[in-house]
Order: sequence, then structure tokens, then C-alpha cells
Amino acid sequence: MKSIQAGCWTIALSVIFLSVTGCGGTSDQPDLGQVTGTVTLDGKPLSDTAIVFYPDSGRPARGLTDAEGKYELIYIRDTRGTKLGHNRVEIAPSEEAEDEDEEETDEDTPQVKRPAKSKKPKIPARYNTKTELEADVKPGDNTFDFKLESK
Repeated sequence: MKSIQAGCWTIALSVIFLSVTGCGGTSDQPDLGQVTGTVTLDGKPLSDTAIVFYPDSGRPARGLTDAEGKYELIYIRDTRGTKLGHNRVEIAPSEEAEDEDEEETDEDTPQVKRPAKSKKPKIPARYNTKTELEADVKPGDNTFDFKLESK
């Protein structure tokens, strides 16, 4: 009987030990640099504009500009920053802002929706789908200001 109890205790302690050591493993999250900055177009701040940093490999980080054109990158959920090293940068109107523009209704016929002319300035493709923008992210705090020109 004592050998059965000893065996049960051994198994129980082994399970506890393995579960505790399994929780303290290393994080699979890469080293990140904190990134903030300002985005302007023809000298004026761009608000509600999405900015995405694409590292050479791995998950991109995203930010959204405020009314003053300022942004901060979010890697995942509440984790701020982006992967260190070379990043390709795309800047485009946010999807939320585009959705709001499209939801404007025709005042003459309220049942019919029509796309409204966007109040946001058009951002040239060389800053988004055909981006020429790059950033080299270092450990610690990084500031990248993007001064875009429409022509």
C-alpha cells in the first residue's frame, strides 16, 4: 500500500514540476524598438491615416495618426513598437475613414447611399502601394517623421 502512495506522490510532484517549469520559457516575441513620429502632406498634418512598418520578415506593426498627424506603432494588442532593423513603410488613409466617407447618404433620396467625395487628401502610391519609404529601427526610442508631397 505504501508503494502505491509513494508512486502517486511521485507522479503528482512530477506533474506539478513540469507544469511550473513549462510556464517560465522564453518569449517568442522579437526584440522591438519603440516608434513614434509625425506624418504630413504638403506641410499639413495627416489625420486618421494608417502607417504600417513591414520588417524584412515577420509581423508588421501598425499605427494611426491623430489630428496633429502624430502616430505610435503597435506590434500586437497592447505591445508597442516594431521589429528591429530594416522596415518598408506604407502610409494610406485608414479603412475606418474610407468607410465613413462611403456611408454618407444622398439627402434627396435617403434610402439610397452614394459614395461621397473623400474629404481626405489623396496620398500618392509612392508612399503606400508602391512605397519608397524605409526606416531602420534601432533598440530603444525611434522617431520617424514622414514629410510627404502630393506632387
